[in-house]
Amino acid sequence: MARRVLEQSGLKEWQKWLVSLENTEVKNTQSRILRSSGLRALEHLDDYTPVRTGRLRGSMSMGGPDNVFKLQAGNRGYVFVGTAVPYAEQVNDGWTMTRGQYVPGEWRSGTFHYIPQHHRGIILSGKVIPGRHMFERAMDDLENDLGAILEYEFRRLYQKLFS
Repeated sequence: MARRVLEQSGLKEWQKWLVSLENTEVKNTQSRILRSSGLRALEHLDDYTPVRTGRLRGSMSMGGPDNVFKLQAGNRGYVFVGTAVPYAEQVNDGWTMTRGQYVPGEWRSGTFHYIPQHHRGIILSGKVIPGRHMFERAMDDLENDLGAILEYEFRRLYQKLFS
């Protein structure tokens, strides 16, 4: 039986184009997935972060290396989401007051305000302050959103490749 080779015009050019896409379109897709995921995580963090002064909620950002969470796609792509505010960990995880510790400051409008070297203050009772777990809740919600983000970006890539 004779061997037949099927030649399709433009196939080699199309293969070269696909290889070039690996370096551009696939990386662009990965970047869009990470950005979309990071922005969605920030939306969820905005929903779950408690507000007293607004400093913690307003400090949430994407891209800072001091931020709390690292979202990763593949081996090399990642984005940092969260905040570098020093008390964010205690708000998220909770903490226990050190019983008997003196904290200088004053009460204003029913809220205690820490003021270093103030002549008055309070003595802590050892109470457990529960965490708000806003990062865990945001990541749980993001996990639910990730399928839709991936589907949208893969459809976009498919359209680019095969349209």
